[in-house]
Amino acid sequence: MKFKKIVIIGTGLIGGSIGRALIKKKLAEEVVGVCRRPSTLKRALREKAFTSGYVNSYGRALRGVDIVFICTPVDTIKKVISDIAPHLKGTRALVTDVGSTKTGISDIAGRYRSYFSFVGGHPLAGSEKTGVEYASEHLFENTMCILTPSGPSAREKVIVLEKLWRAMGARVEVMSPAKHDKLLSFTSHLPHVAAYALAGSQRKKNYPYMAGGFRDTTRIASSDPLLWSEILIANRKFVLAALSRFRKILFDIENDIRKKKKAPLYGRLRKCKEMRDGAFGTDRRRRY
Repeated sequence: MKFKKIVIIGTGLIGGSIGRALIKKKLAEEVVGVCRRPSTLKRALREKAFTSGYVNSYGRALRGVDIVFICTPVDTIKKVISDIAPHLKGTRALVTDVGSTKTGISDIAGRYRSYFSFVGGHPLAGSEKTGVEYASEHLFENTMCILTPSGPSAREKVIVLEKLWRAMGARVEVMSPAKHDKLLSFTSHLPHVAAYALAGSQRKKNYPYMAGGFRDTTRIASSDPLLWSEILIANRKFVLAALSRFRKILFDIENDIRKKKKAPLYGRLRKCKEMRDGAFGTDRRRRY
């Protein structure tokens, strides 16, 4: 599998890692980046995330493109889809994205079905670090990528993306945008809220006494607050439902502590431990 030209719009950890993987594995003759600033493009080229690139220029970048990856924040993805549509009208291009929410993005893309093919995507890989300087061609190895076709997405386009993500090292699962958003509200969005809240519950005078447990539990609270405020609001329906369930569990634990109910408290904590160990076992290296 090798494509003539793949364009990546947005140059951060994910976009840069896709570019590096495509280049390293020789999956495209050209890997073209589109950035907002010349300094970002210069850095991306230095990091070998692209073979060439443009600053705020879709027309030249998209000429003759096979696949477009939109790797910008969730709110921006919708605007990018509308902006690139005129440049792709009548082409056979396949457009995909890496956003953490899918329903709203798929709805916007649905307006341009006659312009290009669209299949939503979300690689469950990453870090609290966001710059292209942290990009790695190995980022997607042994992780999962969810594809979310909607409407009359051609099966062959989904198969193309499945093969491409597998070539970059990821496992692939296909589901609806709504199912994705509901699942990720629990497995990704809720943990970020919990980590932010836990970090925010502290006081500066506690800093010297924060050890590895606190650091590990709150690691993702170092993620970009603007990015995550956009994600949480975009998926607010399912995030609020996840928060409601989380509050119930916290209330039950609090109630057991208050009433000194050691046996019920032990049972709840054991159940929580079993849930965590069932997902991860003893493999602490799993990255999603």
